[in-house]
Amino acid sequence: MSSDAATLTKSYKTPWTLIAFDALPGNPVSIGVSFTIALLIAFFSGRALADGVGNSAPDDLRVAITQILITGFSATAYAYLLMSAQKSTQDLSSSAKVVPNYDLFVDRAGKHPWWLLPLIGVSSYLIVGIPVTDATTPDSVNPWAWQTWSYDILWHRLTTVLFVWWMGCFCYVIVVESARLSRMSNKLPSLDLLNLNPYRPLVRQGLINALLVIGMASVVSLLGVESRYFAALVGLWIMFILLAWIGMMLPLRGIRGKIKTAKKEELQWCRDCLKRSRDSMKSGSDDKPSIAEITAYQNVIENIRNWPFDSPTLIRFTLYLMIPLGSWLGGALVERGLDFILP
Repeated sequence: MSSDAATLTKSYKTPWTLIAFDALPGNPVSIGVSFTIALLIAFFSGRALADGVGNSAPDDLRVAITQILITGFSATAYAYLLMSAQKSTQDLSSSAKVVPNYDLFVDRAGKHPWWLLPLIGVSSYLIVGIPVTDATTPDSVNPWAWQTWSYDILWHRLTTVLFVWWMGCFCYVIVVESARLSRMSNKLPSLDLLNLNPYRPLVRQGLINALLVIGMASVVSLLGVESRYFAALVGLWIMFILLAWIGMMLPLRGIRGKIKTAKKEELQWCRDCLKRSRDSMKSGSDDKPSIAEITAYQNVIENIRNWPFDSPTLIRFTLYLMIPLGSWLGGALVERGLDFILP
């Protein structure tokens, strides 16, 4: 390994969010739920101590609670994505150990240059967080005049920084980790078309990617109960749908290329065998496979999908895309519940 490559490898570090989730007891979901509950407790405790009820509008309270939920989910989805990418790489070990530089692929799973993720987090806030804050604040109010912030608005600003940071890193990681899995599978020297089970981790990772993206879209969609967020949500939904498709298909791109190549080779072999069997049949010799056997095998190969997933996988992905629709109902229920509890 060259000195430049060695230096680059050393710069790859485990993100601090994953370090925190690994250090805490429980699985990522329970940790994420606990983190969200802790934020809610801190919010309501501070609100009571700071007398935040008197100078806050009901919609500000709803947005603050929703953004706390988004913050908890974005941190959990980000950590879970990194963990699942590491697990998928390990699960491919039975078939991918022959890949050149396999150890390097394994070592970099879930790791990224220490300076890049903070840069992406800051850039995400500058590119998305600030414009969305400006666009969703009434024209008569200066969103950056901190002296005028109510307690709820203060939490709006703080949680926006956090969840936009995590969402930006999440989007980057989902593309980079998927591309890494694709490159690793693309370097496989060969594969058995009649046994694609060793590559199921790639399909599982694609589904996990899609589910996490759609889950993110669903939680963000809770802001839809406030009309001022609708225009921003439309753009986010388009981005999330595109990201879900990329997250589903990109990990499988490399293995798809290998399947296409293997199918071409097998079909060419079938054509060659058919030609030889035809010539053998014409000459009266029976020392070649029968045309029926070759044709049956050819049909089997032709029916193998280039993408290594079946119809139930596509149905599951389609159902994932319908999940955000439930967020509208969930958001309405949250709004009614808060109006009933806090009139």
